[in-house]
Amino acid sequence: MWFEDQPTVAYTEGVIAMSNLSIRSVVNKGKECLMRPDLSRRTFVGAGLATLAAAKSGVASAAPGREPRGGAPSPELKPFVDELPIPEVLEGDRTVVIGQSEHRFHRELDVAPAWSYGAAGALGPTIQAHAGQPINLTFDNRLGAHLFAKYVDMTLDGATEEDRVRPRANVHVHGALTPPQFDGHPEDTFRPGESKTYTFAHHIEAAGLWYHDHSMGITRLNVAAGLAASYWLRDNFDTGSATNPLRLPSGEFEIPLVIADRRFHDDGSVNYRCQRQIPDGQWEGVMIGDTTTVNGKVMPHLKVARGLYRFRLLNGSNFRTYNLFFSDRMPFWVIGNDGGLLDAPVRTSSVRMMPAERCDILVDFSGLDAGESVELSNDEYPSETIQKLTGATVVPRVMRFTAGRTAGRPGEVPGQLRGGRLQPPLLAPVYTPRRRRIVTLNMDDRPNAPKDGMQVGMTLSNLCFHDEPIEMPRQGTTEVWEFVNTSVDDHPMHLHLVDMRIINRQALDVDAYVRAHPKPARGTRWAPAPDRFLTGRPQRPAAWEGGPKDTVRCPVNSVTRVMIRWPTAEELGFDPDAVFTSAMGHDLQGYVWHCHLIDHEDECMMSRFRTVA
Repeated sequence: MWFEDQPTVAYTEGVIAMSNLSIRSVVNKGKECLMRPDLSRRTFVGAGLATLAAAKSGVASAAPGREPRGGAPSPELKPFVDELPIPEVLEGDRTVVIGQSEHRFHRELDVAPAWSYGAAGALGPTIQAHAGQPINLTFDNRLGAHLFAKYVDMTLDGATEEDRVRPRANVHVHGALTPPQFDGHPEDTFRPGESKTYTFAHHIEAAGLWYHDHSMGITRLNVAAGLAASYWLRDNFDTGSATNPLRLPSGEFEIPLVIADRRFHDDGSVNYRCQRQIPDGQWEGVMIGDTTTVNGKVMPHLKVARGLYRFRLLNGSNFRTYNLFFSDRMPFWVIGNDGGLLDAPVRTSSVRMMPAERCDILVDFSGLDAGESVELSNDEYPSETIQKLTGATVVPRVMRFTAGRTAGRPGEVPGQLRGGRLQPPLLAPVYTPRRRRIVTLNMDDRPNAPKDGMQVGMTLSNLCFHDEPIEMPRQGTTEVWEFVNTSVDDHPMHLHLVDMRIINRQALDVDAYVRAHPKPARGTRWAPAPDRFLTGRPQRPAAWEGGPKDTVRCPVNSVTRVMIRWPTAEELGFDPDAVFTSAMGHDLQGYVWHCHLIDHEDECMMSRFRTVA
């Protein structure tokens, strides 16, 4: 196991580079600036990246906000003219086609090709199942040539030329407790004309999960093409019926909101391109849009009754973080997040969601007059580095709600969700386990990158997917994982198989940490203890982050600590360390953990783990 007392190793300086220019020269020319206590590493690296991007574009000295960067903008689209589509709900054993269909993302755009599950047009149906009741879902790959064929990068692990014309697919039910052969391992994929049957036993409580593609090296492209949708698990408490014991809104008053930013061509198709300076066929590092879709429509509207609603929020974006609030700042209640219900509703006026995070909220529209509207809004800007590289900025408008004349669903927000009569048990308390595992989230050079491509990449503990050693936690133990973020972006960290409970976050002097523990070249594990470089007091998570989470925000210049209980084979009802044969005939073992900025995941920010007996 890799704990705080593991030996450290040497560091090589060229931390980042871009296009055919290495940041090594920037570091060498300004080394004295990097060592200045009044200049943070984040500011220095962000400025260096922006300078290199501008230099590649031929505008090295352009004023901020003036250089020709980023992908072509979407056509100007009128907000709130399309009605919010509500996905179909599917239950029970069935075959679901993974295929190409046609979809109109906005009434002012033409119908365009898109990928979906079950011929949904875009995204897919909401799959609904019940805890303890297994279902068998066969996914049939009927895809044609890749919608984003010219962006398949063969330098990425797993990606091949064949993916341009016969793209691989698989399915990961994100947040589910599944045997390794049904988990959607990134190397367990199948091509057009092939299918795979997944058995999901649902040995967890009710929760808002989601399912999406997880194919090695092309996940970012497959998800942006449309392969993502909601997966709701019910139980005897959160039944989904009008008579549910928790008295939660149901039926027409319970609605999924799959939020994803996109960029569009004039012909209405999705534009994956975000950086003009990176040639086609090369990994860009980020796909960030300039408008927001909800359930596959650009800035839609929904007519609501004047009563209580339950919205199941999912940030299905590749890269963008949202800080969501209502335009009139009215309060709402968070009743659950990734792994299910909280102990009690949390009243708030905003929630911050990184990609893959879910938030289960109650909203009371009874205070609106008939015809009155309120918008779901966002004020989260991309990081300074991403703004400078791509030209991306905040997308403030998400969707609009307009009150009708109907009084709507009566009822108050429950005071308690767990621990009472006809309620699930209270959540276990959070504590800091003695068993400690330290991992680092890093930015570094890509040794195999094309000379005219993106040179900087991301790693986990300085390792890529097939590097050794891998993490090997022991079944039946509880650990604290410390995510030490030395990069220039926040990362949503996702572990398969388990939920996490956030303990705290604490600021870190990254400059001093890196100087004291020089980092080796990519491929050698690097995760020194951060203790001597911590600053300030540990910060507890927001109250609405208090439940079980499979995806956790890990901010820059900080250490994020989470508690993880590793279940035993006996508790699971299957062996999580069993060897299995992939759909392509390869023997595989274990699960994966990764950043859910899926452009990072596709490059080098995904690692394997095994949980051993």
